[in-house]
Amino acid sequence: MLNIRRNVIFSLIEVCSSTVLTFFSYRTVVDLGGIALLGIWSTLFAWLGLSRLGDFGLGGASTRFIAPLDARVDRDRIAAYIDTAIISNFILITGLSLISAFVVSHWLTFVVGAEHLAAARPVLPWMVAAIIATNLCMVINSSLFGLHRGFVRSTIMVGGNLIQLGCVFWLVPRYGLVGFAMAQLIQYGLGSVAAWIAVCSALGGFRLPLAFRWTTLREMLGISMKLQLANILNSAFEPLSKMLVSHFGGMHMQGLYESAFRGVSIARNLFSNTSTSMIPAMARLIHTDPPEARKLYRVTGRHVLRGTPLIFGGLVLAAPVISVLWFRSFEPSFWIFVALLSFGHATAAWCAPAYNLGQATGNMRGVILSTATGLVLLAAGGTALGLLGRPNLIVAMVSAALVVQNLIVRRLNEPMIGLGRGHARLAEVAA
Repeated sequence: MLNIRRNVIFSLIEVCSSTVLTFFSYRTVVDLGGIALLGIWSTLFAWLGLSRLGDFGLGGASTRFIAPLDARVDRDRIAAYIDTAIISNFILITGLSLISAFVVSHWLTFVVGAEHLAAARPVLPWMVAAIIATNLCMVINSSLFGLHRGFVRSTIMVGGNLIQLGCVFWLVPRYGLVGFAMAQLIQYGLGSVAAWIAVCSALGGFRLPLAFRWTTLREMLGISMKLQLANILNSAFEPLSKMLVSHFGGMHMQGLYESAFRGVSIARNLFSNTSTSMIPAMARLIHTDPPEARKLYRVTGRHVLRGTPLIFGGLVLAAPVISVLWFRSFEPSFWIFVALLSFGHATAAWCAPAYNLGQATGNMRGVILSTATGLVLLAAGGTALGLLGRPNLIVAMVSAALVVQNLIVRRLNEPMIGLGRGHARLAEVAA
């Protein structure tokens, strides 16, 4: 069973729980130490999170390999894909995270400024542990996607969000940013255990993830290296934008940008999570029923197009109220950032189904070219604006880069399923 309807419904519930978690978590941090403290958290996470760019993309590759298989007859093959992805990613990300922490700790004054060292230094090891736990949880959850159990994955994430929220209320007032990192570590540690139990249930019984195979790793690397190049370019966009804003605008502006970016991203996820939940179904339909794959793509796109003006327009109108609730005061810069980012992320939501065709088909050319273009625009334009003393306009450049890269990916990826001009034959894509 593809479980399309259930996967979509539960992914929307997950987004709602993430909204509640983000709002109250960030407000708790702001109440404790002001907007600048949130800026410190965001800046450290951006720098430390660069370690995740070295991931080989095996989590996404496992989804691509598992989705066309039937767990009732291909259990051993599926187990090899899952275990190989988990073990490889865990070892790699742990090593890269430790290296990243060592580098950041030696450049901490440059990263956050001398006046924020006391708040930043104690949280570093806890953030590293949280990043490792988060990556492990995401890799296991990718296996649930491949097994067409996206609704189970969303259920685990909703429960984890509620657990983290309770931990935030308890730990942040006592331990500050260290408590925030501890809350994330608890959530994703427990989430990893729950997700693994769900994977074992789908495969017919509990076991340990020990079925590592070198031959399977080589097979997965063929597609995962393409996925990883796309992942590096795409995942670098958010931390690069935060590095530019924090470096040229300071921790207070970074805190406002973090809040605006996270809030608008959650709104985008109402649509992108829906289309992402279609990846396993699309990966199978492209091979078995191309006309149905095109129909699924069109239906998803229509729903997104109808909803984006309502959601993002409403978010811009509500931003002043959100500012007062979040920061206990109206912050004009926050409102401007929300408006600018809403335009860019609305385009990203509209083009998300086209973006996800890359993972569903294994053809990442369009994703790589589009994300590389957006990253170059942001790096060059954002740096120039910062040097000219206009850090506020870096956010406008973020939005412009998002628009450009997402229009490109839509133009390049739709032909892969026989849509758009000059479309390739579907049989060639599936092969």
